[in-house]
Amino acid sequence: MKFSFSPAAALLCLALSFTGCAQAADTHEAAFSKPEALIITDVQKRAFQLGSNLLSKQHYRGNSLRQISAGVFDNYLDTLDFNRIYFLKSDIEELSVHRSTLAQTVRKADLSPAVQIFERYRERASALNAWILQRLNQPFDLDGTATVHIPNNLRLGSSHLPWRETLEEVHAYQEARLTDTLIRLRMGGRSQEEAIKKLISRYEMQQKSLNQMTVEDVFDMYMNNIALRFDPHSSYLSPRSTEDFDINMSLSLEGIGATLSYEDGKITVRELVAGGPAFKSGKLRINDRIIGVAQDKDGEMQPVIGMRLDKAVRLIRGKKGTIVRLLIEPASPNMPETEIALERDTIKLEDQAAQGYVESVEANGLTRKIGVIRLPSFYMDFEGARKGKENYRSTSNDLSNIIKNMKAQQIDGMILDLRGNGGGSLYEAVRTVGLFIDEGPVVMVSDVENSAETQHDSDKGALYEGPLAVMVDHGSASASEIFAAAIQDYRRGIVVGSNSFGKGTVQTVIALNRFVSSKVPPLGEMKITIAMFHRITGESTQHKGVVPDIALPTSADIEKVGERSLPYALPLKSIKAADYQSSDEVTPETVSALQRQHEQRMHSKPALLRYQEYINREIAEKERNEWSLNLAQREQQYQDWKSYVENYAGIQTQEMPALQSDQKRRKDIEKRNAVIDSEADKEYFVPDAGLFETLYILFDFIEHAHGGQVLDKAA
Repeated sequence: MKFSFSPAAALLCLALSFTGCAQAADTHEAAFSKPEALIITDVQKRAFQLGSNLLSKQHYRGNSLRQISAGVFDNYLDTLDFNRIYFLKSDIEELSVHRSTLAQTVRKADLSPAVQIFERYRERASALNAWILQRLNQPFDLDGTATVHIPNNLRLGSSHLPWRETLEEVHAYQEARLTDTLIRLRMGGRSQEEAIKKLISRYEMQQKSLNQMTVEDVFDMYMNNIALRFDPHSSYLSPRSTEDFDINMSLSLEGIGATLSYEDGKITVRELVAGGPAFKSGKLRINDRIIGVAQDKDGEMQPVIGMRLDKAVRLIRGKKGTIVRLLIEPASPNMPETEIALERDTIKLEDQAAQGYVESVEANGLTRKIGVIRLPSFYMDFEGARKGKENYRSTSNDLSNIIKNMKAQQIDGMILDLRGNGGGSLYEAVRTVGLFIDEGPVVMVSDVENSAETQHDSDKGALYEGPLAVMVDHGSASASEIFAAAIQDYRRGIVVGSNSFGKGTVQTVIALNRFVSSKVPPLGEMKITIAMFHRITGESTQHKGVVPDIALPTSADIEKVGERSLPYALPLKSIKAADYQSSDEVTPETVSALQRQHEQRMHSKPALLRYQEYINREIAEKERNEWSLNLAQREQQYQDWKSYVENYAGIQTQEMPALQSDQKRRKDIEKRNAVIDSEADKEYFVPDAGLFETLYILFDFIEHAHGGQVLDKAA
């Protein structure tokens, strides 16, 4: 780590003791008002006992509280101070008496360790915030040679660093972080004075939020850290969070359509819902951080750094048609902070529905018609199905209609694009597999006792029997992995793309009040992982994901974005294979031949060579973790990258054949750009090189596996 700071700042670092920093808050009295005392309630003690014991007895992992105690202690520290900027090494040594006491504290319903650790965190954080507000009144050097180390993946970065030993070390690192944030603000178009004013307001609000944290906040945080130690998909749902969960499950939520998590004290984008305002905007991306929220077009921006996740979500959520403005800190330190405005909307089933296109592919003097179906999720109109509505909207029903239409157009092959498909209805995934196979098992589910249940496609015959390719990437998870795995295991089609996410677990929600009398107030619920999905081969998609037959270039490192990157993810487990009969449509010899032809194109076609170079450049940008604290250098780096992307998009658009499948995306970008005044903020349309190459892979597959014959053309 390298850093530099002004002499004035150095003197301040040395002069301010821990107590002195707290006293420095006098100039920001409103922000540093005394917080309320944290007094644990009997209801929270009861929920602590019931929830913790429920996890240890019913979770798929089967660990005892004694086994996870040290992990819970470390998780809690990481949640409070992931970047190692508040606690000192001496604090950790003092607090480590709680490292092995979880089982005893659960038995006694004693939550005092959680409170004690949080109080030390709040004390340290308040002192550092006071120091920061003093430091912001001193000059910053944005023309020097200093650098700062920023981990390129939050989950895999700072938590492995040692705790700092002195306040001087803490202040020095915070000096570098402040300078980096100041540079981001300057790159976003603010003057030095405006940027400093913004930072002062941000840290005052952060301190105010810190002081307003309640015993409920601390309890929820601690309970979720206990659940996290079992696996990343288990959690505690407070009575209020339970209400939010029910809203999400009913699909009636009005908001921006994004799944958010709390990392490094910031609200982080984990998933974008297909068809939602955030997805449609094109301006919010996975791993971006939301650091401020404002209402309507002229509402004051409220910082949400350090704010409890559910509170921040309530600021972001709102009625359909209203505007929410978000201050975004992009995942890449090379990008400036930016403000985006989104119109809240209800996520409609139609926005997540399958869309079909027919593409023409020419090679070797032949032209093939290939159907492409984009499937953002596995959806189902549960209300329509329950009422017995004829032709209710669902993935399998919609795909049936699209396939029939494509067959009427005499297609030669079909691509099912599951990139970014985060899952959805297991029932619909099984039914959709049934459109492409005769009949048989599709997926197995094992419980903690290793007993397995098999989900079958029981409808004889397949609606489509022709050449098939399935596209997956790191965003393909859960139900989409079940579909791709079944197609691969039956050798029914080829899987193309990059390694899928690797979520192969099943959760259930258990109300804690079911274990107590009806007179007890609401205790909340536990979401617990109770089972694992398995392919019909007996292997699981958990952790490993679905490995494509033919790999396409990707900038996503599955070790950093997939299930295996999540703390305490369950390991892959195998069970006995199901009784099934695979076809001979996709043989190892065919895959080898397709791989050779794919590699030949990747090394010879200009559009694909540019595509690979673009991916390599994107990987280099993501992997960079040492950043200059020189404003001019950072601005030049940003402009260089922006110019490169613009040139790449322009050349690819000119030289790659226009695909029908790209037209909707192109029109969406044009609509968004039409209401943006600044040319610098406008998006570039980039042709889908991955789909372009997959069309040729399927073209080759038709030639190799089927001798060039056109199959399954009857309507």
